[in-house]
Amino acid sequence: MSYRTYIAASRAAYIAGIEAGISPQELRAHTGVIGEAFVADYLGVKLTSTNNERGYDLLDSDGLRVSVKSITTSTGVDFNEATIDLVDRVIVVWLDTAEDQLGVEVVFDASIEHVLQVAKPAYRGKRRLMRNSMTFPERISSADRFDVGPVVDTIQQGAVLIRRHATGSFTALVEGVPQPARQLLLAMRDEMGLPDKATNTTRSLGAQVFGHLRGSASPPAREGS
Repeated sequence: MSYRTYIAASRAAYIAGIEAGISPQELRAHTGVIGEAFVADYLGVKLTSTNNERGYDLLDSDGLRVSVKSITTSTGVDFNEATIDLVDRVIVVWLDTAEDQLGVEVVFDASIEHVLQVAKPAYRGKRRLMRNSMTFPERISSADRFDVGPVVDTIQQGAVLIRRHATGSFTALVEGVPQPARQLLLAMRDEMGLPDKATNTTRSLGAQVFGHLRGSASPPAREGS
């Protein structure tokens, strides 16, 4: 199995959890493996063969020991001061949980010397690297890595067409022009009087709206070719 296949499977499990209303903080096991596999693919190397390698997760092409951290909505990432000297390089991966495609980006890549300069002492032998030391993109550039798949269901409300794809993604057209689906689905959800959930991602909103309509309406219409 390739790293990309593994990432896709892990993403699917993570998104299923989000759609079920589980908070990103409770899905850290998935974000961790997505981050590590993504960085291994990003660097073109393999993860360490020993599970829970002390201090680091993989070796880069120069043989430097790399610690991989994944971040979603938290304010930063922590490092154990007892093992930080076993690391040469730190890479932080951001998983954008508000992005329908679960965008994945490298937002920090630096030597351990730089980390020690910017990371602040935290608690119980920890150092914390804050988000303001990372570089976040204005717009996710990795979304195009993942195919949303063919349209399997649609909802039409006036000029707005919401499309559900085979992968579980949702996209929107307004008078035939592509638009972000999240705000449109949020408005539909509120108009239907459906309850607010812990997560209001495009996928969770789409699943809620389509589930409500399809549970009490006629069979789903399919978009014509």
